[in-house]
Amino acid sequence: MVKTKVVQPSADHERLRLALCKVIRRKAPDMPADQILAIFCQLVGQLIALQDQRRYTSEAIIDLVQANIEMGNQHAVDGLLDETAGTA
Repeated sequence: MVKTKVVQPSADHERLRLALCKVIRRKAPDMPADQILAIFCQLVGQLIALQDQRRYTSEAIIDLVQANIEMGNQHAVDGLLDETAGTA
């Protein structure tokens, strides 16, 4: 089994993420964030089901998902901390 590790997103990864965000803003501009999250969780579940079980254990895949959720959360928090606009 292959051990999973956290990999910093490449420029290609970032372009894909930004394109997905753009599609969400265009196709579902008024959809509540919790519903968008639920849809993407279903997509992640489908992607998990497609993983090669000969290469990855269930635990390794869940670790991969958890590590990348944490990375995404940190990315969002860092973005909020960098913003200077808002209320004083």
